[in-house]
Parts: sequence; structure tokens; C-alpha cells
Amino acid sequence: MKRNCILEAPAWAFVIFCALTLLSCGSGGSDVRVKEGGGGPAASRRVIIFIWDGLRPDSVSASTTPNLWSLAQGGVFFKNNHATFPTFTMMNSSSFNTGSYPDRTGFYGNTIYRPGAQGKGAGSSTVDYDQPVMTEDWNILETLNAYYNGRLYLVKRLLQAAQEKGLTTAIVGKSGAAFMFDLDKKGCGIDENAVFPRSFASELQAAGFALPKNTPVMWPDVRLGASNGNPTDRPPPPTLADGVTSDPKAGATSPNASANRYMMDVYLKYILPAKRPDLSVIWLRDPDTKEHIYGVGSKAYVDALTSMDTMLGQLIGTLKNLHVYDSTDIIVASDHGHSNVSGDLSLFPLRSISDGSYKNVGPEKGFSVSGDVRLAQLLADNGVVEHVYDGGRYKYDPVLSGILADGAKVYPDRIDTDGSVTGKAGSKYTTRSFVVPSSLPSDAVIIAANGGSDYLYVPSKNGAIVRGCVRFLQQREEFGAIFVDDTYGALPGTLPMSAVRLENTAGRNPDIVVSYSYDENAVIQGVRGTEYESMMTNRGMHGSFSPIDVNNTLVVSGPDFKKGVISTTPSGNIDVAPTVAYLLGLSLPDTDGRVLHESLSHTSVTVSAVAMHVVSRPPTASGLTFHVPTAVKNSPSNSDRGKSFYRIDLSTSTARDSTGKSVTYFDYAKAVRQ
Repeated sequence: MKRNCILEAPAWAFVIFCALTLLSCGSGGSDVRVKEGGGGPAASRRVIIFIWDGLRPDSVSASTTPNLWSLAQGGVFFKNNHATFPTFTMMNSSSFNTGSYPDRTGFYGNTIYRPGAQGKGAGSSTVDYDQPVMTEDWNILETLNAYYNGRLYLVKRLLQAAQEKGLTTAIVGKSGAAFMFDLDKKGCGIDENAVFPRSFASELQAAGFALPKNTPVMWPDVRLGASNGNPTDRPPPPTLADGVTSDPKAGATSPNASANRYMMDVYLKYILPAKRPDLSVIWLRDPDTKEHIYGVGSKAYVDALTSMDTMLGQLIGTLKNLHVYDSTDIIVASDHGHSNVSGDLSLFPLRSISDGSYKNVGPEKGFSVSGDVRLAQLLADNGVVEHVYDGGRYKYDPVLSGILADGAKVYPDRIDTDGSVTGKAGSKYTTRSFVVPSSLPSDAVIIAANGGSDYLYVPSKNGAIVRGCVRFLQQREEFGAIFVDDTYGALPGTLPMSAVRLENTAGRNPDIVVSYSYDENAVIQGVRGTEYESMMTNRGMHGSFSPIDVNNTLVVSGPDFKKGVISTTPSGNIDVAPTVAYLLGLSLPDTDGRVLHESLSHTSVTVSAVAMHVVSRPPTASGLTFHVPTAVKNSPSNSDRGKSFYRIDLSTSTARDSTGKSVTYFDYAKAVRQ
């Protein structure tokens, strides 16, 4: 029988006492694990999934991330791990959460178009669901779940399975990405905006912790003390003289560090010793945010890696102090890789930065001045779609929207002269407003701009509109592989969504998903990989079908895993949930992913890999005129002569095990123009 640790005061002495007597004192967790349905080890076991958002596997090194390097050397490092496409955070949180691809889960975050829902955001403001919405928000996720009558996910989730078995769970970290693991709030959790359950908020306050500033939005009766402050606040980054473009030379530290440390402190000093979770998910937004703001390879990116690695060391140290390290399996993963934002460097040479402004062209270690694309404006200005919207207002993006070698701009600066555009006469902008109107025209196209890929929704399901958009995307070289809802048939030069597990039988998928073009070999700041993005003024982005974005980090270590192994067998984020379910003896049936038997220290199952397979599916699109992204409007001056054929090369890898389970992973998809 277990005894409860009761925290009656913020005195840390009693917290430490409970921590040191963990094996006999706790408010949750279990000491004995019982196998179910051929599951994993019968001994007492706890699992921690620690997500470093956006961590590229080539960033893991003995010098930069010594704790993670050591963990990998003492465990298994999966060198051929795959993110789910599109390689967004919320899409991959869904795969970690369920072990399945989006065609089965029915979830398509980050940004989606779902008119008809009604609700507020984590900061209490009303959300306009007539516009595309970003799902990294607990309140938006709950609203969407209610909209789908509690079926935001069409399959069982990992923490749901754990809770059904009576295990104690905890989530910590990034807004939305961590929360969606426990959508029903049946465990305990803290993210950047909220704490749950309500009793847990009171416990933290009694133990002397501040709460996230927006906690009262979830629990209106919570009262924050005068000294609470905003422990998850993130300061704005330094910018160039234009006031909107980040300055990668001025930014040297991670603005997330303080918020991350606060949430990790809550986990290490309270949740771990007092709640004793059987299954924990920790998801912190570094190094991803630094990559977005300053670019991969920047000083702030390196600082973020150091900060994350320090917290990993603290986690390991705390587990050892609590005498549970030897019974805890640790999984460190990233949701996706990350690329620098840039267009073709032969069209947009890198530049130096000095005194907050761009200077000379083409330095060896220069910075990007291109890569941002406003698809809505391209479709409108080229007469492809009359009524096209992306939910965004006028934007001012004077640098990353593209500066040519001669100084000309792809999206020229304009001035608002009457105040009707931005609400302030004299304001500058580079692209117009494309807000979705309250009354939608019958020929409307809605774009959910996501970064490295965009979603196109055609509410009318008009095949002619879809074909027109596809042909235009094929002809503009800033766009790459195109996937179309299977119901539109075989369109030349495209692949059906079912080919990459995007076609959802409940009809939740967009009509078109397009990856932006990328160059996996281009180098900026000493790091390989560039891509175009939706117009977001980022220096780094993911979401594309580039192998740089797809190949992400996965390291496992603990009593159930082999030691000192580098695995080249194909694996993926979809494999994490079934592997954890196996270790904890949970019922998580019929996942797309597999148990990573090749990493387990005690298993009779063998795994074999099938070589990478590249498929080019006919028919090829022909008779096209291609245009380089040096101007918004297509014209002879920006046509790429001598080419007229378009196809997509899709690369896959497969792993099979001796139980008969076979899983196919998607390595990359690339548009080929000839």
C-alpha cells in the first residue's frame, strides 16, 4: 500500500525529504508493472520522452551537447530517423502521441482551416475560425476537440492508454505540442500558458512556485500573487534597422532559456519527486525558436543547444539522486530537422550585416536576403484565382522577401497613404491583405500558410480550380512536390495524398499540400540545407519534404535498451509510441509505427531494412513554362527557358521485423524540372 506525500508549506526541506524517500513515499506512480498482451519488461519501469524541438542530428556532438552525446554513446542513436511529413511540430506531436500517420489520426496542424468552430485562445482572446488558425494553443485544441465531438484524434493516444491502465502521467513544456498528449487533462501538466488539474495549480503555489501568467484562463478562480510575474515570458529578439527582420549578429542567447528553466524546475523539483509519474513528456521549444529567429548555425542556436543539454544533465542528475535512474528509460527526440531560409543563392547572393543593415554582396559567411513567399499574392496577381485568402493582413517583409544582386526587390516596398491598409497612414508594407471575408465566394481558395509547406483548401471542391492551382505551382520554381486529394484523380506531375499517408477518410485533409523548394546542399553559416517558406520573416524553417527537415534526432537509453549502438535501420517518430507502449505493457493497437526491437536489450524479434527506393510516378506534366522567383508576376523576363517537364521523385525506406510488421518511411520528395 502506498502512502501520500502531503505538501503543507513551501518549505523545500519537506520536498527534499519526499524526494529522498521516493520508494516509500509518493502521491502517484506504481512500483510494479504487469505485462499485457505480450508487452515489455515486467520489472518496475518509468519512461521519460524529452523532445528538443527542431534538433538536427548533425548538431549532436561531444563538444556542443556533451550530456546528450554521452547518453547516445551509452544507448542507441538512430541515424536514419524520420519525421512525419509535413514536417511541422504539431503534425509530429500527433505522430509521437499516437504512433500513426495523419491519414489515420485526422490531425493536420500546425495551421489549419476549420470554419465553424467557436472559442478562445490560451490568452483569453476570441479566435476567428473563419481564418486559418495555429493549433499550438491548449484552448484552440480543446475547441477543435469539441467541434469534432471529442474526436479530434481518430485513434487512441499514448497517454490515454497509460491512464486507462492506471499509470500516472505528466506533460511539461511548449504550448500545444505538449498539451495535446493529454488532451483530456487526466494527468498533471504545465505548459507555457496553463497548469492542470486545478488542484495541481494550488499545489505549486503552496510549494512556492509561480504559475504561468495565463493560468486563470483555464481556471478562472485561480488568483496569482503580486510577485507571480510571467515566468514563461519570452523577450522579443533584436532586429535590423527596419524593425522587423531579426539581426543574427546581435542575437547571441536564447530568449526561451528562462521559461524553459522554469518549467524544467517544476518538473525536477516537484513533479518528479512528488508525483512520481510513470510516463512523462517534456517538450521544450529550443533550439527550434532560435533556428527560426536567427538561423541554424547562429550564436543563439549554439546557446540554445548548450541550455538544453544542461537541463538534460540536470534531469539525469536528479534521477540519480532519487535512485530511479537505473529503472528509467529516457527517449530524447526532435520533432523534425531544420533548414535555413533562403532562395536560390545564384539569384539571391548572401550579404554581410553591419550596423543593423545589409551591406556588400556575396561574403563567404554571409546571411540570407531571400526565401519568403506569399502564395496568395502570387495566385492573385497572376490571375490564377480571383478570390484567394490566407487569413493574413498586409505584411512588411523588406529583406527576406527577396533582394536580388542588383538590389531590386521581389516584393517592392509600398506606402499606406490613407490609413485604410494598416490603420496608420505612412506605414510600409510589401504584400497586401488576404483576410478571409465573412461571406465566402463560391470560387474561393483558402491557404493555410505553414512555413516549409502550405495547405490549399478549395471549399467548392471544384476540380478546375484545383487543376489551375496545381499547374501554377508546377511552373513557379519556389514550389516543390505537390500532393492532391485522391478524389481529383491522377493529375500530371502530382502524387495523390495517399502516396504519403495524408489522405484522411473523414475528409479532414486539405485539397492540396505543397512543399516549398529546397536545396539540401546549399550552405549558410556553415550549415547545409536551405528552403523557401511562407512569408513569415524567419531565418530558419522546417515543414518541407527536404531530407534535412525529415531526418531528425532519436536517442534512447536506459535499462531496456542496448548500449553503444548506432542504428542505421530506418525508423520514425511514429515508432516512439508503440515502443513506449511495449515497455509499459500498454494497449495501443494497430499503430502505423513499430516497436523498435533493434534497440531493445531483451528481445527475440529481428529487424531487417530495405534499401532506399526512389519512385517517379507517371504521368509527367509537360508543356510548362517555368518561372524563377525574381518577380511576383510571371513574364518572359523571369522565365526559365529550355525546360518544360515536371515530375516528383519520392524516396521511401522500409523496415520489417520477424513478427511480420512492415513500416514504410518517407525520406524526401523533390520536384524535378527538365
